[in-house]
Amino acid sequence: MEESSPVPIVTAMLVCDQIIAEQGTNKKSLIGIFEQVGALTFPTVMPRLSVYVRLLDAFGKYPFKLRIVNLKDETLLAEVNGEGNVQDSAHAAELVFNFMGFAIPQAGKYEFQLYTRDIYLHRVTMEVLQIQGGIPPWQQPQRR
Repeated sequence: MEESSPVPIVTAMLVCDQIIAEQGTNKKSLIGIFEQVGALTFPTVMPRLSVYVRLLDAFGKYPFKLRIVNLKDETLLAEVNGEGNVQDSAHAAELVFNFMGFAIPQAGKYEFQLYTRDIYLHRVTMEVLQIQGGIPPWQQPQRR
């Protein structure tokens, strides 16, 4: 982030299974947005995991860092560094972080923390629950 670059504002930050960018328009489709996930045993591995971020008031080059921590003890699970170059401050900018084979050591609450330089921008949480076989409660069909 250049000295004169404004600090971006995060208007959306979501965790999902997959993000698909349409060729030509670059429109994003977020597939399987979630806040909770279940596993039968631990440690467990999520085959795919993506984080979508929408930014406003950004212009120029920014270094971004996404940290994933276990909220129980602040243990760092992963840290991803990248750079974004926003050419047009009149429109929203988007960031996409993709993870393959994401390991989760235990049940609990995890936080995805977004920074530029050492400036904290936003966070989103994911709760990982141990399920006892069958379908997790949040995925069961709704009865009317």
